[in-house]
Amino acid sequence: MSSIHWKSILLKHKEVCNHFVHSIKRTNPQFPEEDLNHQLAPFFDSIITKQKVSFDEETIVSLFETLVILISKHVLLPLDQSTSQFFQIVSEIQPEAKEDPILFLSLFTNVFSKVETNQKQVFLNRLHSVVPKIQTIEEVKLVLGLLYWASGKPEYRQSLKTNFHHLTQSLKSEIQNLFGIDESSMEFPFLPLNRNQISKPNFHFRTIPGYTLFGGNFLGIPVLYLDFENILVLSGESWFQIFVDEYGTSLYPIEKPQSPTKVSSKPSTFWKQILEQKIDTSHVVSTFEMDSYTIVTLKNSYQLYLFYVGRT
Repeated sequence: MSSIHWKSILLKHKEVCNHFVHSIKRTNPQFPEEDLNHQLAPFFDSIITKQKVSFDEETIVSLFETLVILISKHVLLPLDQSTSQFFQIVSEIQPEAKEDPILFLSLFTNVFSKVETNQKQVFLNRLHSVVPKIQTIEEVKLVLGLLYWASGKPEYRQSLKTNFHHLTQSLKSEIQNLFGIDESSMEFPFLPLNRNQISKPNFHFRTIPGYTLFGGNFLGIPVLYLDFENILVLSGESWFQIFVDEYGTSLYPIEKPQSPTKVSSKPSTFWKQILEQKIDTSHVVSTFEMDSYTIVTLKNSYQLYLFYVGRT
């Protein structure tokens, strides 16, 4: 498929394309039409690369509308390294994976737009490195989810754990070689603790901001609860569910649970000696413990304190 083909289709449907732009400008008067002009060719060229069949007119026009939306939402930025790499990934992905380009772009941009700004380049670098092994749209979905999880979204670990085995052995091996991730990585949130090992385990420490002035969500001193296997936080009258693993932490507001159970206020002997290296354990209000990690709250502190077994 040549550039002449998509250009001729856009010219044929010029009125429709202009309508897309004018509609966006009604809600976003600052929409940069010059960016659209600069990114039009790289966008379409990246999509048609390696494609053996031509896309129909409806698809080409829909792709133009997609580009307008991506620019309007600042997913694609002018003269930006991430935009250049974005196009490179689209260009190099296997034809079967972008056979439906609208679906492929929807999946890709939906995840990419949600990645934290300081993680976007890392996310693209990781995706780019594994692109040669991705063959199908189903593999695209799983790899995008895996890399989103690895960018600091622990709530996705469980769903990925059940689907990871669907990947080809070649792709799984590549992911393990590049990122150190395999089935066992998803089995536990942190490196399992072997208390019989000869060498001393490496314990790491992480704080989770709570006070609203410092980017937190808590209006009162947080207290930990359990609701079945879910770890909950009560702050004032507000409830939250917390997810943690070695890649990050997430906290989401939830409705008040029916019968939550308050966790212990006393650290176990094992974890107490670890905690004492960083905090005064006499100030512990609540503590949730597992073999490889513990979460603690303290009197007069809006933060959550996470201690866990690390890989290094």
